[in-house]
Amino acid sequence: MRFRLFPILCLLVIAYFSYHTVWGNRGFFRLLEIREQIAEAKSLAQEKAQEKKTLQYKTSALKNPKTIDPDILEEEALRVLGQTHSDNLVIFD
Repeated sequence: MRFRLFPILCLLVIAYFSYHTVWGNRGFFRLLEIREQIAEAKSLAQEKAQEKKTLQYKTSALKNPKTIDPDILEEEALRVLGQTHSDNLVIFD
């Protein structure tokens, strides 16, 4: 009986660690989920960086009174005054 109990116990320990290596909180499938979340976060960070560059451009275009961009000034004035609509069409030359 003693000689059969040790191999069975070893197989149970190996099965336990194998299960948690694949499906545990720090297992293979969790690693795949984390990598997907990282990819989404990087994508969001790039999107926000682009939005930041756009806002920096707008503020720099309106900062100096001698070099004010009239198009951006008009766009911001309409936005502040509440005169913009979702169906407005903007044409860039």
